Amino acid sequence: MGNLLNIIQVGSPGIGKTSSVNCLARQILGDSIKESVLELNASDDRGIETVREQIKGFAQKKVNLQEGQHKIVIQNKLTEGAQKALRMIISDQSTSTRFVLSCNDPTKLIDAIKSRCCILRFNRLSENEIRD
Repeated sequence: MGNLLNIIQVGSPGIGKTSSVNCLARQILGDSIKESVLELNASDDRGIETVREQIKGFAQKKVNLQEGQHKIVIQNKLTEGAQKALRMIISDQSTSTRFVLSCNDPTKLIDAIKSRCCILRFNRLSENEIRD
C-alpha cells in the first residue's frame, strides 16, 4: 500500500466519508491503527494551532510500520489559516504520513491543498443502488 495518496473527500454530511476512510485505514494498517491514525473531526478545533501542534507533532512522530505503510491524518473542515499551515506539513511529511481531508464544499479549499491531493467525490446512492 505504498502508493496511498493524500485524499480530499467531497460530499454531503452523513454520506459516509469518515466511515470509508476508517475502513480503509483498518484495512491498510490492521493492528497498528491505534498509533498510526490521528482523527480530528468537526467538533475538534480546526484552526491553525491544531495543525501546528497536534497534526505536525503526530506527523513527525516515529511509528513502527511495515514497509510501504504510512501514518494517516483524518481531518474535517479546516479553516483557511489551518490549510495554509497544513500545506507545508503535507509536503514535508510525504514519506511518512498521508492526509485525508473531508469537506462538504470544495470551493472552501485553497488551491495549494487541492494540488497536493486526489479529490474523491461521494454522491448519495439511489434506493435502487442501495437494494442492489
